[in-house]
Amino acid sequence: MGILKAAIGAVHSVKEEMWREFFCCDTMSDDTILLRAEKRVGQYSANTRKDDNVLTNGSILSVADGQCVLVVKQGKVIDFCGEPGEHIFEDPEQRGLKGFFREVGRRVAFGGGDIQPTVYRVYYMNTKEITGLSFQTREPVPFRIRDKNTGLELDSGLRLSGCFSYRVSDPVKLYKDVIGNVTGRFTREDLAAHMRTSLMQGLQPALAGLSELGLRPNELPAYVPELCEALRAQMNAGWCGEHGLELASLALDSCVPTDGGLVQSVQEAEMLTDPTMAAAVLTQAVAEALPAAAANGVRTVPGMAVPTGRDRTPWVCACGQRNDSPFCRGCGAKRPETGN
Repeated sequence: MGILKAAIGAVHSVKEEMWREFFCCDTMSDDTILLRAEKRVGQYSANTRKDDNVLTNGSILSVADGQCVLVVKQGKVIDFCGEPGEHIFEDPEQRGLKGFFREVGRRVAFGGGDIQPTVYRVYYMNTKEITGLSFQTREPVPFRIRDKNTGLELDSGLRLSGCFSYRVSDPVKLYKDVIGNVTGRFTREDLAAHMRTSLMQGLQPALAGLSELGLRPNELPAYVPELCEALRAQMNAGWCGEHGLELASLALDSCVPTDGGLVQSVQEAEMLTDPTMAAAVLTQAVAEALPAAAANGVRTVPGMAVPTGRDRTPWVCACGQRNDSPFCRGCGAKRPETGN
């Protein structure tokens, strides 16, 4: 009697689940990466068993722009679609009477009734750009400054900060390797630490490639597309590429060299090796010194500066030199307060 009761219960349960299901995901927030779908059941529908672990052949899976749908059976992805529109699900093991009695037999083995040995799960994954992730380098990133004009080469460091975005490039790989069977949703915060670490690891080799172009640190913001492309290549070859993710965009808020003063002083010293530039700097220095000298009571003539004081009374220095200026022409001593 027990086997017969289980068989009757299994047949009744499987018959109830032969109605087709409809799955869709109307909205998905910007910070959501994966969301488990729920079966839609109307108020007057004859399909009263709202069980999200059931998926019947002929069921419709609706996909919107910026989404893809994954069908998981017994923990394994068996179907995937990223094209917007309505898609009909088909599982070869469910076809015809053979598939019907196969499922009945499975349920009889587990006691019949509502026990479901075969579990389906439907997930929607966000394939749009995941934005708004900030980053800041804790330690300076090595950067070799190469100045093509002066031939200067100097090892420096850069402190960078900004924001970046990424997208899912391989939904199946991301689900299998990282996310797995979640009960609700998987958000960008669950990936934030891994993405920032991957970005930091790719920065140094990416900047090394830009250094070969002979760029100075203040020129890097103009080369953000090149930096982003170099970073994308580095991240795709690392953790991100191995798990179905890719860098989408990068923006720099600041790019500060750790020893900018040293770089400037070396560049100025290199500039003064040019005789023309050195003469120009000397001329500018003399032009700036003349007003200051006049303000301090110094009379200037071509090639020399002569103090101009009101008291021109002659005086004799302790060294024996006779003078009429504030300082001795012989030894440079200052004129005594009372004079000689």
